[in-house]
Amino acid sequence: MTTTESISGGNVRWEEIRTGIAERTDTYKELLSLADSFNGTADVTTASVVGLVSRAIAQRSPCLTDLSVRLLIVLIEHVYDEKSWRSGRLTVFPGNRRLAEITGKNERSIRRALALLEANHWIIRRYTETNTRASGNAGIDLRPVAARLYELRQAENFLEEKIEAARECKRQERDDLAQLEARKQAQDGHDKEQKESGGEDSSVHRKSYKLNPGSTNLVQSGASQAKLGQRSNNPVSDIDVDTEILFLMVQVSPTLQKQLTAAELCELVGPEPSGTAIQSVVSAVRWILTNQVKLRPAVWRVALDKHGWAAMAAVVVAVDRQGVRDPAAYLYSMLKAARLRDTVRHSLRALEGQEAGYA
Repeated sequence: MTTTESISGGNVRWEEIRTGIAERTDTYKELLSLADSFNGTADVTTASVVGLVSRAIAQRSPCLTDLSVRLLIVLIEHVYDEKSWRSGRLTVFPGNRRLAEITGKNERSIRRALALLEANHWIIRRYTETNTRASGNAGIDLRPVAARLYELRQAENFLEEKIEAARECKRQERDDLAQLEARKQAQDGHDKEQKESGGEDSSVHRKSYKLNPGSTNLVQSGASQAKLGQRSNNPVSDIDVDTEILFLMVQVSPTLQKQLTAAELCELVGPEPSGTAIQSVVSAVRWILTNQVKLRPAVWRVALDKHGWAAMAAVVVAVDRQGVRDPAAYLYSMLKAARLRDTVRHSLRALEGQEAGYA
């Protein structure tokens, strides 16, 4: 719902605003209060405000169009006297025709862009009784921008922290890949020495599956449950199933449940799920990891070696937890936890509350 309002002075009360001229939003009264709250700020220049707006305004008002952002920057650049930021006299007077010439758009587009900026509380369009912005107390009031500089600085700091976190994530991935490659080279060299010497290092114990439903190959998604005495050809160690974590995963993860059949779900929540059902969970997690998380395979192998089923559970937490925008980055940060099992157990129980509407 919108109303049409006209103002003839910068400090006019809301009750005295006459009907007519410009279309306003329902929050126009709050916009006037925001502008009146600004009394000037020190250590601010037109150039610094332009830079801040160009970098951070998308975080505060994502619905603004490119033309609206560009137009706001053009308006700010019309503040030629730096003292205006300290005094709070921030009304500029470019007409729609002039703004259209600067931006290369038509006047109708300019009017829409100005209305959008005002609706998002970045400017105030002030008109005279003759519907012009060229004199008196009319013009475009930029005090709302000045009053929201703190918000823009917060948004800029958030972006910088997010960029730095992404860089740190990439550095950690490179370090992990380097460690993995070094370990692989060392193992290859050791195997070569053993082959050349014709012997075998008895200090390296072979790992085999246990003959129970809780043992399955986490790496080969198509493999069936191993029998006693069999060994996997996969270089990653076989991992015993953590039944508590498995039950919580199946119980609370909608994404995982979609990848399993009804029969598999019934069996998995039972007291003794079969190796085939457990392998279905493994395959489902691998599918989620490949199609929805897209973590680097080398990083995943390191995590699986270190954390076992806790790493599997971290995958479903990353895709199902509310508010997670980047599942890969979130998963990577979880995998660095020293006690990941405790972390994912707590997170899975939080997911259970989330599904019930309490998270």
